[in-house]
Amino acid sequence: MTLSNLIYILLQWISINTNYDTSKFDFPINVVEPKVIQEMVCGGKCPVIAFFSDEHGIFISNSDYNDPCNQSILLHEIIHSFQSDLKIENAFKEKEAYELQNKFLEELSIKNDMIDILNIKKCRSKQSN
Repeated sequence: MTLSNLIYILLQWISINTNYDTSKFDFPINVVEPKVIQEMVCGGKCPVIAFFSDEHGIFISNSDYNDPCNQSILLHEIIHSFQSDLKIENAFKEKEAYELQNKFLEELSIKNDMIDILNIKKCRSKQSN
């Protein structure tokens, strides 16, 4: 799946499952090597593989976008882009993004008749292997 196709699918999902106006999504998506993100966010090696910046858009590690876990990470960061103008605490922004990410993973698992329903915890353990 191409990144542009995935973005289209994720924006459709967000439109159906939230009140965000997805027609206003206009942030760039910067696909970079993991070490670039780690340096930007942590100043060195760390487990971060994606983040959202109001100034520069979404940064995401170059990865397999056919993988549901990677798709959900991009969804999480797109949610943050819609939250950028909201005047709420970051903890509540993260809570919403994680809840939507888990809902996306669950729906995708059911749709694809997966025996084991995916969630963020399972995706993280898969990434650390």
